[in-house]
Amino acid sequence: MFTRTLFLIAFLLIFLIEWYTPIHSDDYRYSLLGISFERHYFHYMTWSGRVVADYVSSLLTVINSRVVYSTVTGLVVVVFCYLIAKTPSSTFRLHKNDAILFPLVFLTYWVSNPNLGQTTFWIVGSANYLWTNLFAAAWVWGMVRIYNHTITRVQWPMVVLSLMAGCSTESIGPFIVLLATMAVAWDLWFKKSVSLSKIVYAVAALVGALILILSPGNFIRADNAHQVWFAKPLFERIAYHLTERFFSHQALIWIGWVVLVLLGLLAFSCVKRNIALSRVKIVMMWLAIATGVGTSLIMFASPTYPDRVVNGSFMFILFGIAFLANALLDVRDRLATLGVAGITLLLAGVFIWSYGLMLTAYKAVYQQDQVRLSIIADEIARNQTDFIIPDFHFSKLQNSGGHFGFFHDPLVYGEYFGAQNIDKVKVNFDYSVLATGEKIALDNTTTARFNQRGDVMVVSDRPVEGTLVIESGNTRRELPIDSFKQAQINQQYWYYHAFHDRKIDSITLMR
Repeated sequence: MFTRTLFLIAFLLIFLIEWYTPIHSDDYRYSLLGISFERHYFHYMTWSGRVVADYVSSLLTVINSRVVYSTVTGLVVVVFCYLIAKTPSSTFRLHKNDAILFPLVFLTYWVSNPNLGQTTFWIVGSANYLWTNLFAAAWVWGMVRIYNHTITRVQWPMVVLSLMAGCSTESIGPFIVLLATMAVAWDLWFKKSVSLSKIVYAVAALVGALILILSPGNFIRADNAHQVWFAKPLFERIAYHLTERFFSHQALIWIGWVVLVLLGLLAFSCVKRNIALSRVKIVMMWLAIATGVGTSLIMFASPTYPDRVVNGSFMFILFGIAFLANALLDVRDRLATLGVAGITLLLAGVFIWSYGLMLTAYKAVYQQDQVRLSIIADEIARNQTDFIIPDFHFSKLQNSGGHFGFFHDPLVYGEYFGAQNIDKVKVNFDYSVLATGEKIALDNTTTARFNQRGDVMVVSDRPVEGTLVIESGNTRRELPIDSFKQAQINQQYWYYHAFHDRKIDSITLMR
């Protein structure tokens, strides 16, 4: 019962953040793409080989339901973390160890994620880097189960998973093929025979990887955008990747590596006290770590290496954590159990701080989106076809990977909302007060908005000069308008200032 409660809590925590996440960036593009075979075939031939991710992206965006987005994201994260936590035992039956192991994996997923905003709280990003990881994690769980239970018959769900995992991402797909091939080679070497099922899984994974990698769209995009990169000698590209990208990207998931080291110290303590850990699980841990490192090393072949791509490497680090933690919990040693529980509690402390920052930031961004949508509706009502909206502004987060991406295609935004061109302009303040704050008219063309956090904005149809007088209790402040942060959004002039006073009684403008 306690473990099931943990599942529900984890689901609700993800659901809440996703609820406050507006659709953005390429979400609009894939909504316009739709789910027709013809459009996706054209997309495959001209842009991307990620058939699985692209269909998931389009399907979710076409549904266009915040409830669906939030529910699905919450479920996928919980299932993904549970699959990793249960892979060492290769069963779905609940065990008392799950009360520690699942939170350990879930909390590490949150606090050590290389780019949580773009891998989880972005529909298209989650399709590319969470859903594809989910299929890969399910495949790993299935293969471990096949070995643990000596299953030789062909399981068609595993055939489908092999195909989908192979066609996941450019960093993971080749390693799914490699792991499937290693399974065949292992049987041939040690058992002098191999079951047809493992050959089928390896072939299916290879087909999926070839569909992904050999997409004509990949080559067209490479020719158009990355000619300079591919013109460099191979050894120069490898050297650049190892010296400039590899270690900096591993640093993004440093908390995961710290968790592994701490678990390793607990394992060393057990060995020193003659407590034997499962040799198979220790070997699987090292295999998972090696695969995780390999998925990062293989990116030398790519001209770009966004932070979100490290999510594939991170998944295998999570597998390593799960195998080692499971081995420690299985020995039922008091010190080992308390150690794993202590690491989980440390992560919980970081998580509480991180989640609070995330929830505050995403609530504000959700309100900012209401302002953006209102601007779009007003401009279209005025028959404007070319206008701007403010960019999203995030408050402080645990790290820069907490916010979603700011990519913005003016033409795609325009097409989605029925205009020609909707560009964005950077605004260096939180303008969510325009959606939630109290309103005071300062004159015929100028209004002020304020909230109880101390955010004040002045909005006018013309440039504002003078001094803003703010009274709060017995406090009176006079601030010149030119000391405010400023932005111009179409025909409006915005002025922003944050005050420490939580309660504002009145605002007047002295010109």
